[in-house]
Amino acid sequence: MPEKKVVDVMWDDSPVDVSAEVNFIWSIANKLRGPYRSDKYKDVIIPMTIIRRFECALAPTKQKVVDQFKANPNFPAKAMYRISGFQFYNTSEFDLAELVNDADHIAANFKSYLQGFSANVLEILMSKERGLNFGEEIDKMDKNNRLLSVVKAFSELDLDPRTIDNVKMGYIFEDLIRKFSENAEAGDHYTGRDIIKLMVNILLAEGCDDIFDDGKVITILIRLVVRVVCCPPALILLNAIIPRQMCACSGRKSTRNLTLCALPKCSSRDRMPKISAIRTP
Repeated sequence: MPEKKVVDVMWDDSPVDVSAEVNFIWSIANKLRGPYRSDKYKDVIIPMTIIRRFECALAPTKQKVVDQFKANPNFPAKAMYRISGFQFYNTSEFDLAELVNDADHIAANFKSYLQGFSANVLEILMSKERGLNFGEEIDKMDKNNRLLSVVKAFSELDLDPRTIDNVKMGYIFEDLIRKFSENAEAGDHYTGRDIIKLMVNILLAEGCDDIFDDGKVITILIRLVVRVVCCPPALILLNAIIPRQMCACSGRKSTRNLTLCALPKCSSRDRMPKISAIRTP
């Protein structure tokens, strides 16, 4: 019997195919053409993706939550978490598929459905100051006869955690963000997963406590090891993780920035690529 491989998820770069899900969601975005410019599709698609994921996750325990809410509308939120199995819940009898059955009142029913979410999710979706302010998008889609088709399409999208785990869902969401960032406005940026991994590894490495000191210029040689039970430790060259001549900047609201610049790809496997961490005032 072959031994089970143990791979550190942080550095597991096994390909995850999300093309079917992303293409389907992108096809829904095309339904918004006309009332929405392409750079505004995300105002609908991102919240709808979140709503559908939450709905699929809550489905197995949804009826128990609804029954408990009917029996006691003041049932404590933390106790309701235990029933739902997550740190959120929804007490509405609606779901996206049910909303489609009453097209004449879909906007009002949709808002009622969202109001059934626990306060933490409701703030994310509906708050104008601190959330996505999705109520306005519901009204806009309804006014332009787009709401029914969008809700119906998302009701057919399978984002069940039992079939799409959190890693795959992360890739789906990341790919959507990447697509929308292609038409980003000033100040909107997308940072690739490979750059994030590199930056986190550097910041959490031993001996990096002073990496943010003023005027500090540090040359870092990174040696990454993947531990697999069935084979010896393997050396991974840094150029396998970050693209050739790629630069990334970790922006902060203060005047202090950490700039990480990758030097060109190493020509010899006997040499390790260098990363210059330049601390600028």
